[in-house]
Amino acid sequence: MTTFLIFTSVAIAYCQLRALNDCSVLKKYKLQYLSLKDSSAYIRISQDSVVEYHHHEKYTLRAKIDWTNDCEYDMTLTSVTIPDFSYRPGDVMHVRIDRIEHDIIYYISTINGNSWEGKLRVVR
Repeated sequence: MTTFLIFTSVAIAYCQLRALNDCSVLKKYKLQYLSLKDSSAYIRISQDSVVEYHHHEKYTLRAKIDWTNDCEYDMTLTSVTIPDFSYRPGDVMHVRIDRIEHDIIYYISTINGNSWEGKLRVVR
């Protein structure tokens, strides 16, 4: 019985660790911002591009993506229709996924020397 419990604990820990590093959800699902006041804001990411929708899809941010590994990418802004947005087309944002727990993605973004942490929820 003790051996079974140890094996089960190790197997569960391995699966959880593996899930923390599995960033494939970035390319398959809609992701909803949890760290913005705009609860309608969401993202769709593909292999080579990203589109963010804000204020019930009234405004968008579009960018090209260059994946540096499975959980990190640089996105070059190509167009922004969000009023008074701080960044412009041509600016490059580096995004690193810190961890994924229970469909919540924790990330760190850096652009023009400014960094912040945020959260996204996977929408299945």
